[in-house]
Amino acid sequence: MEPIIFVFSFICSVCGAAFFLVSLFIISKIKGLFPGTKINKKWIIIQMLIILFLFGYVFNIIFLALDMPEIIAIMTAIVYIFGALFVLIVINLSFKTYKLILLEPVSKKEK
Repeated sequence: MEPIIFVFSFICSVCGAAFFLVSLFIISKIKGLFPGTKINKKWIIIQMLIILFLFGYVFNIIFLALDMPEIIAIMTAIVYIFGALFVLIVINLSFKTYKLILLEPVSKKEK
């Protein structure tokens, strides 16, 4: 692998892993806003997918260091399909969360 490609891939993987760690922190705050609701359970699913992606990025860094391009190519395909699923789940959950907030009775919002 060309050194510039390795460095670029490595930096992208480390940054991606860092973004996922920040996302996990934010999800813990979101779950605290909706204790005991069905929405909270769905945020846990998102949290699990983020952890799955985080491990994928860590393994990508390892496979980059071991110069295993075939495995990296397979992982890329897997990330594409799970990434698309992740976006679908996040968009659906966002819609349901916004709907829950907007349809909450006015009396509860004023408290």
